[in-house]
Amino acid sequence: MNTFYQAALEIADKKLFRDEKPTHLASPRLGTGGGFMDIFLWDTAFSSMWARYHVDRFPVAASLDNFYRCQTPEGFISRQIRPDGVSKWSPDSVTGFAPPLLAWAELELAPYVPGRLEKVFEPLLRQHKFNFARFRREDGLFFADGWGCGMDNLPRWDDRSEVIPDGGIPFQRNAITDSTKTGDKLFEWLNAQTEVPFYWNKQLGWCDTTCEMAFNALNLAEIARRIGRTAEEAELTAQHAELAELVNALCFNETTNFYSDHLNGRVLNRRTICGFWPLLSQVATPERAAKIIDTLHDPKAFGCPYGIPTLAADDPEFQPEGGYALGPAWAHTNYMVLKGMQKYGYDAFARKVAFRLYTAAKKLWEKTGTIWENYSPVQCDQQVSRAYPDFCGWSALIPITFYREFIC
Repeated sequence: MNTFYQAALEIADKKLFRDEKPTHLASPRLGTGGGFMDIFLWDTAFSSMWARYHVDRFPVAASLDNFYRCQTPEGFISRQIRPDGVSKWSPDSVTGFAPPLLAWAELELAPYVPGRLEKVFEPLLRQHKFNFARFRREDGLFFADGWGCGMDNLPRWDDRSEVIPDGGIPFQRNAITDSTKTGDKLFEWLNAQTEVPFYWNKQLGWCDTTCEMAFNALNLAEIARRIGRTAEEAELTAQHAELAELVNALCFNETTNFYSDHLNGRVLNRRTICGFWPLLSQVATPERAAKIIDTLHDPKAFGCPYGIPTLAADDPEFQPEGGYALGPAWAHTNYMVLKGMQKYGYDAFARKVAFRLYTAAKKLWEKTGTIWENYSPVQCDQQVSRAYPDFCGWSALIPITFYREFIC
């Protein structure tokens, strides 16, 4: 264990959230890295990917169990849950959707905590069915919104004039479960946001969200196989095949040779980190996977020297230094790409790509003494302007999981 790795563990220890008084949630629990009291599904799932290597030190299973504890009878698991166990968002709200990554997290945790798969299969299956019923479009693709997809300000359009309320689900006051004046103020603030409006949701067939649902079907099928649920295994495997066919038919741009969102009968041209989800979800054909991975060689696309950006480097809105989802490199989305590359046999290249962000994070840790929420993919001399320090949190993936799986 090197000093960078050890520093991540020490920061993560400090970030463990401990309730001063008993709440509905298990305590202690994995911290997000930020200063939130609420738990977030996206953050917790990715944090479990490093914490599983230290289950004797970090409450990984208990942190995942919090989401099942707060599941509704209909199957809804919110992306954000308050300490009292109440979802921040209504089950009818698109903003309450979370990328369904818990089954993946459980499969990765299973070797370290035996016997969990039998316990978690039913709640995971209920969540999957809820998402299928609630967040699927007529063409079979799925949808989310800026916050629900986990990349708050990522531009998902070719031209800003396309971003209109028509065809979307309106963002209304009842989307927020807090009925007090605090909830009123939150609604007013969110409704005034123009960077990525909250009404921009169902108009799109979201490539990443659809692939995440396919990936969830694949992971649930694997859990079903391991616990002897053969009927569910067959059904979920067929579901994955159906979604893979849809994504390849509706979300691959033959001009850019990249997967993108679907809008008004066409595939968008904009290239974002979302276009790599077909790798991890095993949706991409081998030929198309090769074309996607080729962009990691191109510094004008996603082949930046210090990590995979959220937005292609030749995009006019690319902001690598402080753009949040407009260009910086993030540990969790880089990890998603790396694991996807392995699915198609690009293990050696994945190691080289992993070393890019690992190098940046390690150099900045040596310089600043901390691990950051996100990083510039084009330089490692200074931290970006829009990133929390001590973000362990998912950024602990870099010194721990990147190191164990790709570097050492």
